Amino acid sequence: MKTFNIIKFENIFLIFLIYFFIKISFGTNQAVVKNIYIELELKENVDHRTIAIETSYKIALSRYLKWITLKETSDIINLVDLLEARDYVSGYSIENEKYKREKYSALITVTFEKNKLEKFLESKNIEFFSKKGPKTLIIPIINFEQRLILWDDPNPWFDVWLRRPLDSNLNLFTLPTGEADDLITLSAQDAVNLKYFKIKKLANKYEAEQAYVLLVNVESYNEKFNLSVEVYNGLTQDFIFSSDIENIEIYNFDYNLNVLADTFADYFDDLWVKENLDNINSETKVLAEISYKKYNEWIKIKNFLINNEKILKYNILIISNKNALIELNILSIDDLVEDLERNRFKIYKKENNLFISKDES
Repeated sequence: MKTFNIIKFENIFLIFLIYFFIKISFGTNQAVVKNIYIELELKENVDHRTIAIETSYKIALSRYLKWITLKETSDIINLVDLLEARDYVSGYSIENEKYKREKYSALITVTFEKNKLEKFLESKNIEFFSKKGPKTLIIPIINFEQRLILWDDPNPWFDVWLRRPLDSNLNLFTLPTGEADDLITLSAQDAVNLKYFKIKKLANKYEAEQAYVLLVNVESYNEKFNLSVEVYNGLTQDFIFSSDIENIEIYNFDYNLNVLADTFADYFDDLWVKENLDNINSETKVLAEISYKKYNEWIKIKNFLINNEKILKYNILIISNKNALIELNILSIDDLVEDLERNRFKIYKKENNLFISKDES
């Protein structure tokens, strides 16, 4: 009876693992594009919702392809025209749908099947990279009439980033909340002067691996404005990006701030994609045998591997209630081993094979 119970428990454990991986696989196969705003004129005998949904598919697909490839906008448009966008959609949701003032409007989120879309890109020999970037703190400062503004109101540049979906790109942007300790930690002048320890302290508070100072300069003349943005890495003090827009009417001021934000975000995504595509060209494959006694040990190891930036891809080949065999695409086996040891994993390396277990001591 005892033997039967052990076997029964192991079978239940294995079934649970398989179910868990199906769920994980489904989740990791989803690409989400949020906050697609659609506005249509109301007309009789027209299904506005259906038109909005179909339109959102193409917009979402264009945005996502822009994020994960290095293609120009015109090339993306041509690429989307080759596709039936709905064939790659796995779901959608509609938020804030309105019918008023002869207008229909909706905010739509679209979810794609990543694997299917990536197979299409591979068939066209288009390079892509779809893994999310590290958490990045954005510090938006505006210089208006020789006055630097970060925390004080109004800071329309900060407001643009506050309204903008911070997860709408590959890089995971985050904003400081402007609490009292934020104001004490970092002033606008400190940020512009790239005070490392103060910026680092603020980044640590928000668990951000990177921090960027985004300085917008505003010049006014003849009731018009010139805008320019300069972006600096707050931790390395490197200058990384600039852009400008001239002859702006006052009613277009916020719109053009949005343009600057989107331009930088797209550029930053391209940097991330290019860096990783370069890395992929020099990647190596290793086999990792994972050993665990308990389910929670496996979860800790699995989560570490999935979220580790040194691992470009992973593929679970075999899994049981005590072991898993995983193929990993990595940049450096030595760097990965060092990272695993630093996070208290037991490691044994033999050529291009790793044997990993969790050190519970």
